[in-house]
Amino acid sequence: MSTALSAAADGHRPPAPRRAVSNSTAQLATFAFRAAAGVGVIVLLARSGGPSALGIVQFALTLTGLLPFYYGVPTLLAREVARRPEEGRRWVETGTLLALLLGTLFTVLLPLGALAVGASRDMVLALGVASLGMVLDGVARVQFAAFWAWERLELETLVTAVQETAYVVATAVVLGLGGGPLEALMAFTASRALGACGGWLLVGHHLGGLPVPRAGRPLWPTVRQCTPFALGDTLTLTYARFDTVLLGLWKGPAAVGLYQAATNLVLYFNVVPRSINRALFPRMGRAWPARPEEFRWMRDVSLRLVALIGVPVTVASLLLAPRTIDFLYGPGFAPAVLTYQLLVLIIPVRMVGHTLSLSLAATDRQTARTVAVTVAAVANVALNCWLIPRWSYLGAAVATVVCEVGLLVAYAVLLRRAAGRSELLRANGWPLLAGVPMGAAILLTAGQHVLVSAAVGAASYAAVIAALAMASVPRDRRTPGRALTALVSPAR
Repeated sequence: MSTALSAAADGHRPPAPRRAVSNSTAQLATFAFRAAAGVGVIVLLARSGGPSALGIVQFALTLTGLLPFYYGVPTLLAREVARRPEEGRRWVETGTLLALLLGTLFTVLLPLGALAVGASRDMVLALGVASLGMVLDGVARVQFAAFWAWERLELETLVTAVQETAYVVATAVVLGLGGGPLEALMAFTASRALGACGGWLLVGHHLGGLPVPRAGRPLWPTVRQCTPFALGDTLTLTYARFDTVLLGLWKGPAAVGLYQAATNLVLYFNVVPRSINRALFPRMGRAWPARPEEFRWMRDVSLRLVALIGVPVTVASLLLAPRTIDFLYGPGFAPAVLTYQLLVLIIPVRMVGHTLSLSLAATDRQTARTVAVTVAAVANVALNCWLIPRWSYLGAAVATVVCEVGLLVAYAVLLRRAAGRSELLRANGWPLLAGVPMGAAILLTAGQHVLVSAAVGAASYAAVIAALAMASVPRDRRTPGRALTALVSPAR
């Protein structure tokens, strides 16, 4: 990745590529911590209380996670502060204020609403604790957006490492002491308080003084600017997670637990495009519209890097699904295997979709992006209302696949109109070719432990990709760095 971002055949390259590489690596580490903690907590809950306990926690976190606790601030803040760094303090103060105001409102209204519709006392308490955790998470993400704009993403990595380690350790402790879902949610909330405080202190150090939550800039115009991002973020989560809420309402906690056991393994692969695109997004925002060729270069490099990782992850996850579910959760989660295999198909779709989505935001096309997400969200809810009563969590998976593919097509069309053709299809050529021997290696080691098969498959893929990369460079200039650069650089 470092070579890919640092060289491109005398073409349009972004400035200071080493900083982009450093930020990309930092984001990968950040999301690795989040993924490891998320999967770790799910495994602890699954083995401690089974599908029902897991379902209660995931239902509460999913429902509260659908609400715009930080009201679209992070992406807008990152873009605007990257363009005008001198306004950083005003944006952070206003964004933090919005996160607190909206978060407090949801924390009060959501449990009251659950109580009004007859939810159990335990569920009302779970939603209240989860809402408070999401408020603190929203405050932290506003601070992280400032790191994003300043291209200091290693600071987010530091805070996240502490936060997620505390989450896993605290969950293990409370479950070990005989606690249940509510105690696990308390551990989540405490870890988010730790993250919010850490981010706030680091932002204050960078600004020369702690930012105070207040209207540092006119509040209503800021809300209007944030609204398309808030709607886009919320609706994206709606079509991605509302199926879990409907499952909980119609099929109960056990169905939610089985579905989330599959869904979470898929969602955490979003770390790949985010680790790449968060490093590039501030530069893409600065490049557009004055330097469109530089913007297109970064967009297509992202598509190629995403394909190099997304294709093998999809092939391996699909073939290893039965053994993966059994290894992580135990035989009680075997009914989730087919659902997981179906959801695996959207891993590359979501990876590419993330690149296209942030590219649209960088070109100031957030309103068009929001319209596309709105259509996808409405279609997703409608499909889930029809499919879940018939096929339970498998129906939810079908609805997700249909809507994700449709949204990707919409993003591709919108971005092509805004910035011209991309290498969306071409970027997947070599990874698909290398995925064939990888799949064969996994099938030939079917009798081995799942980790052995995964390692053999990864080694096979890496060997083929390395051979293809070296073959793409003239013999007299053949070095690993130049080979990787040639492999991920746009063709034009």
